[in-house]
Amino acid sequence: MRLSLSTADILIFLFFYSIVTFLGFFPFIQKRNRKKVESTDYLFAGRKLTLPFFVASLVATWYGNILGIGEFVYRYGLVAWFCFGIVYYFSALFYASWVARKIHQSSASTVAEQISSKFGENAGFLASLVQLIIAFPAVYVLMVGTFINSITGINFFSSIILGTIFSFTYIGIGGFKSNILTNSFQFVLMYLGFGVFAYFSLKANNFEFEIFKSLPPSHLNFFGDVSWQFLFSWFFISLQTFIDPSFYQRCISAKTTKIAKTGILVSIFFWFLFDSITIYIGLVSRATFNNIEPLYAYPYLLEVIVPPFWKGIVLVAMLATIVSTMDSYIFLSALIIGKDILGKLNKTKHIALCVRTKTGLIFSALFSIFLSYAIPSAIDLIYKTSAIAVPALFYPLILSFSSKKYLKDHQIRLLIITSSFFTLIFSLTKEFFKGKIIQSNISQVFYFEPMVIGFLWSTFLLALMIIYNKTEKNFTTTTLL
Repeated sequence: MRLSLSTADILIFLFFYSIVTFLGFFPFIQKRNRKKVESTDYLFAGRKLTLPFFVASLVATWYGNILGIGEFVYRYGLVAWFCFGIVYYFSALFYASWVARKIHQSSASTVAEQISSKFGENAGFLASLVQLIIAFPAVYVLMVGTFINSITGINFFSSIILGTIFSFTYIGIGGFKSNILTNSFQFVLMYLGFGVFAYFSLKANNFEFEIFKSLPPSHLNFFGDVSWQFLFSWFFISLQTFIDPSFYQRCISAKTTKIAKTGILVSIFFWFLFDSITIYIGLVSRATFNNIEPLYAYPYLLEVIVPPFWKGIVLVAMLATIVSTMDSYIFLSALIIGKDILGKLNKTKHIALCVRTKTGLIFSALFSIFLSYAIPSAIDLIYKTSAIAVPALFYPLILSFSSKKYLKDHQIRLLIITSSFFTLIFSLTKEFFKGKIIQSNISQVFYFEPMVIGFLWSTFLLALMIIYNKTEKNFTTTTLL
């Protein structure tokens, strides 16, 4: 859809990009006289991340698919709070309680390096390849390009270029500090803009909730009218928290272990607050419009109830939620390429880490722009198949923190390879059969999320290998006796 914008709205939009660009380049301007930037400073902000910046950057990074949230609420209603909120709160709570401390105290600076420290370099290299799938920002590049195209009318390719070139440039020059500063500004805009949106949503309904009576009954049911399989699958999807590189990098970068743990707990509160606002607005949109494209649930409502100038504020808030995630994953994908992939190759491992990371940034930029423009229909598929990373890396990462070694190095490699491959095949098969299977037993199998199937396989294989190792150990002990 094309939004009608006033001059004030467009000026706010341009002002947003000006401020973000300035903040992105600020670390470079501040240290322009420094001849050499240490890799720890460039990649992890010197490991001096304080609580406010930790929380702001982590919260902002977690809401890249903001239009998707509006679509989900429009389609299913209040159950979005369970699928996008509660299961993630519990995953984050466990991460803060147990994993954050271990990560901050670890000498490994990435997920792949942590796995490598326990199960060998080959396992770490495989982990980096799998994790790169969820780190490429192609999905967010596409969303930013589409957003700019719908606002300005600039052709799609130019919108993609304009929407990403500044981010890739200032992240490349300023590193993680640029990411933190821009994320923190975007964090403020997210709450300001959606707070304004919620206010006008309330005002349009005379600050009453009578409009909700027009909603389908299932939309006000906390568990909706979806099946238990659907709800159960979101528990597994939320486990992406554990292998997500943005969580890991911020725990490493925190000034203290306490900041890493407390920061995640405080972030849960802010996620709850933002979810409350966005779900309310989504319900208002569903009650207002009975037959619109669900993906544009927020923009349609914005067009109707928010006046000029304030509309620009809300639009900038929507864009900030996307750009903040894109900024983070631009840098994370570059870090994985530079440290975990190029750092393991004989021909490139002697090159300075900062240089390898900037090389990874260029590759990530070119690949993401090409993919989002050339085959946008594949972006959704790639987004879905990113689920292969969680079943493949969840157990290896958790086991890497254990004092015992439950699996051998080659078994971990087998777990990573088979789990990712099996989940990928199931994802592709599900896409192929979508709409072709009406009612059959196999249709029930394909109803499950690929990540659920992948977790069932990785859990089964893990249990099998642990039992085998224990049996082999007992057999060897008995033989020696």
